[in-house]
Amino acid sequence: MSTPKSASMTHRCPECDDLERGRKQAAAVRDLSRVTDFNVLIARHRARHRVTS
Repeated sequence: MSTPKSASMTHRCPECDDLERGRKQAAAVRDLSRVTDFNVLIARHRARHRVTS
């Protein structure tokens, strides 16, 4: 059984990619505060995808 995917999961925008990249870089240097910041920014950004889609 498949589940429907939101627009943010099927089509990535450049801002999504930048935020994911920033989170990965922060994780690589073990900056957990920045990782948390990026998690919040990603959640807020993805919420905007759902509103506009």
